[in-house]
Amino acid sequence: MKEMKETEKQKRLEKVREKVRARIDEGRDPRIAHWQGALESLLVTVHDHLVAGEVITVESLKPDDIRQFRNLQITLDFSPFVNAVFLPPHLAEKFNPPEVAEDMGRSSEKSPSTKVVVSRLNDYNRILTAELSPAKPGIDIFDSGSLLGSYNYNTPEECISDLSKIIWIHLRDREVWQQADYINYTEGWFYRSACHNIPDLPINVNYSYIHHPVLIRLNTVAAIFKLMKATLLGMYADPDRIIAAANDARLSGAATEISREGLVRGDAEQKKALDLWLEDRLLSLLKLLQGYDIVNFNAFSESEQREFKTMFTRTMTDVLNKITEKISE
Repeated sequence: MKEMKETEKQKRLEKVREKVRARIDEGRDPRIAHWQGALESLLVTVHDHLVAGEVITVESLKPDDIRQFRNLQITLDFSPFVNAVFLPPHLAEKFNPPEVAEDMGRSSEKSPSTKVVVSRLNDYNRILTAELSPAKPGIDIFDSGSLLGSYNYNTPEECISDLSKIIWIHLRDREVWQQADYINYTEGWFYRSACHNIPDLPINVNYSYIHHPVLIRLNTVAAIFKLMKATLLGMYADPDRIIAAANDARLSGAATEISREGLVRGDAEQKKALDLWLEDRLLSLLKLLQGYDIVNFNAFSESEQREFKTMFTRTMTDVLNKITEKISE
């Protein structure tokens, strides 16, 4: 199996080389054609590790690089149709094909740089690179062997701040999203916000079902609790993590320590403790959502308030049942 994958990868890399030669024959600037070919070769090489809507790295990172990578993972706002690779300085500085002239580079030996390489899923005809160089930070967009455009910045921080917007502009894939796309995008955003306790994570509101519940044919209250349920189940998919988190919280009135064995045998006090912990988690997620000023909870009508209470209870029950099933496995 491993040999088959390696053979397939070599075939794809050869197609990249053929594509570069064809673009040069068509009159493209050889420097740019080769550079995009190198970027595409990188993406082909790590293809099996790419994740839709996320940035990945290709090897172990040094502490400073880890901090920058984690920051990018958290703050970059990707659609579900793109993927990205983070290259730390020791890799980024080597990632320059010999055919590329020095004046195309943004980094130097005195000014090491990190790179972020972004493309659409399984489509490398257009590739975006962000160079987070202290000397010459910027974003370049390559399309079919040509330089489509460049953006220059004063600092790497400015470049990072603008990167999500530029990606949305130049790597937009689908004109019409499916319901599953809106769901994946919105729930991925709120999950990151909750996991990393970031109260102001950016999101493209045009594609968010919590901003526009009609995108997935729900009303506001139903959309809220769909998001809450998905986030809770995502954050606490591991039974051991659930038990550890509940025991760490040890809320007032929930002094009983929880164990897998106790929950499996139906210990009433432990089930109550788990219930109180989950209720606290749900309330804290609702508070996080409230901080975004997306939903005006105070403006709910009487019928919406009744639906809110019903959906709160139903979400608690559904999540508790899922958690209990996982713990009993």
